[in-house]
Amino acid sequence: MSKRLSQLYGLEIFTRRAEHVGRVEDVILNLDTGEVMRLCLRSFKAKTLPEDDVKRILQTESIGYNDVIEVGDVVICKKNPLLEGRRNIDDQVMTLSKKK
Repeated sequence: MSKRLSQLYGLEIFTRRAEHVGRVEDVILNLDTGEVMRLCLRSFKAKTLPEDDVKRILQTESIGYNDVIEVGDVVICKKNPLLEGRRNIDDQVMTLSKKK
């Protein structure tokens, strides 16, 4: 199944335990592959925010797309990033924040 990128914006996000996580406010893409990397709970433009804010959003207010279980009328994910606290982010995300 495929969805247009524009269809992701505004979808409610829940964990598989039915905990409400938030709403898709922004999507981070890998422009080389065209794949979705992260769903952000907060809208931002990396070039207008300080690097520390970008890192914080990517660490605590976004969901790696590999943690997404299903996308339909809502997004179902494995865990709630807001409850996870600060966690290590993968090399792809670190690279993204350095490219700003």
